[in-house]
Amino acid sequence: MKMLLTGILLGGLVLSTQGCKQKQEKTSLPSGHPSVESGLPSSGGNVDMPRIDRTVIVPAEVKAKWKSVKLGIKDKTSGNAKEYTVAVGSDLAVPGTTMTVKVLAFLPDFRMGEKDITSASDKQNNPAAQIIVQEPGREDWKGWLYAMHQDVHPFEHDKINLKLVGGVTK
Repeated sequence: MKMLLTGILLGGLVLSTQGCKQKQEKTSLPSGHPSVESGLPSSGGNVDMPRIDRTVIVPAEVKAKWKSVKLGIKDKTSGNAKEYTVAVGSDLAVPGTTMTVKVLAFLPDFRMGEKDITSASDKQNNPAAQIIVQEPGREDWKGWLYAMHQDVHPFEHDKINLKLVGGVTK
């Protein structure tokens, strides 16, 4: 009986120490990333996450300082690349294509919150431009181009590469 009781106690001790070893570490998110405390789906498959429409707020000091953006466009066939300066609110007809690119907003220090997207400062710490690409026969592409993180949600196209080089001050 004494050995059985000792075995049960040791088994419980082993299980309780293993549980302590499996404590999950909390990872930190990049600066400006919205909270994920509400949880993510537990399944590992592709799950359609609801899209959150956030309001874009361009602070007055950003509007006063930044007037345009520089976009880099590379022809995938020829390999030719050129930079174009496009005023915020204006369109660019992409040479050699039927595409137009409209710059909706420029945020030199992009930050995304729970309900809005804004700029933390008027310095180019994390430059991003919101654009719409339109091409006849294709669905419009609306999204953000990031100068420092060009692989995050890039504009995908079979003929051109499109990237944000940075902002242009007034």
